[in-house]
Amino acid sequence: MVEANQLLLDLRGAPSLTRDDLVVSAANLNAASLIDNWPHWPSPWAILIGAKGYGKSHLAEIWCEAAQAHRVNPSELSDVDLDEAQQGRPILIDGLSEGNFDETRTFHLMNAVRNAQQTMLITAENNPALWRLETADLRSRFKAATTVEIGEPDDALLRAVLAKLFADRQINVGPDIVEYLATRIDRSLGSANHVVNLLDREALKSKARITKPLIARVLETIDSE
Repeated sequence: MVEANQLLLDLRGAPSLTRDDLVVSAANLNAASLIDNWPHWPSPWAILIGAKGYGKSHLAEIWCEAAQAHRVNPSELSDVDLDEAQQGRPILIDGLSEGNFDETRTFHLMNAVRNAQQTMLITAENNPALWRLETADLRSRFKAATTVEIGEPDDALLRAVLAKLFADRQINVGPDIVEYLATRIDRSLGSANHVVNLLDREALKSKARITKPLIARVLETIDSE
């Protein structure tokens, strides 16, 4: 007989990043509101700031789909990107980092977005306005952008995300399992997704239910790595 939370087939795949999949709490409420309020932003440019694993890319993906935006590789800005902006296409730069982009091209891209009366979303781990930039005018653009910081996932967000990750994989676990796991992993959405994936695989491989001893073994394996 098959256990209730045993996954029969490995049907995992890429995680869904739709608006319906977004769990909102105090930690990311302002960021979610920014995305939901598009295109009624106070400036042409918006910047989402948050550490790795805080959910920036999920929010960026929601916006990109809603705005039908052109996605730009931050380290490889091209004339094609500038042309897309000049033609009035919203622009997404997901993962801008200090020292890893062309300042002049980025400045021109931001100007093109403004001149076309369009919008641009940038995600970064820290505020670009505070970076060591050679282009003063670019810093002024970053300072003029609508900037929202995503906070560290709080208890409510982390537990809700864990519950949803299990449910998405058709794994039935009780609140005690969610609570046990939430207090033993790094406080990030990336960590939650990684651990649930490992638990899913281990449960499938061993044909076992997800229990506290199984969680402890998987977490011990992660620690040893």
